[in-house]
Amino acid sequence: MQINTSVIDYAYPCMMAEKALKDLHEAMLMKQYDAALKHAEEALVEVRLTAAAIRHEKEQNSNERDRTRTSTVHAHR
Repeated sequence: MQINTSVIDYAYPCMMAEKALKDLHEAMLMKQYDAALKHAEEALVEVRLTAAAIRHEKEQNSNERDRTRTSTVHAHR
């Protein structure tokens, strides 16, 4: 069995997106619109990184399932 050591962590960019949204909210409350826009853009970047990590994990798991099924089928022949 081959173990995949290529892991893209979704948690860190997800937490950074949450922080950017919190900072955005605080900036809006203080009517600091330029800062709020900056935080909104940071949140978008982090959400895209999170989505990419999720897609990567989904693909890795799908490939692993396919290899497992193939191995099982060949073992039962």
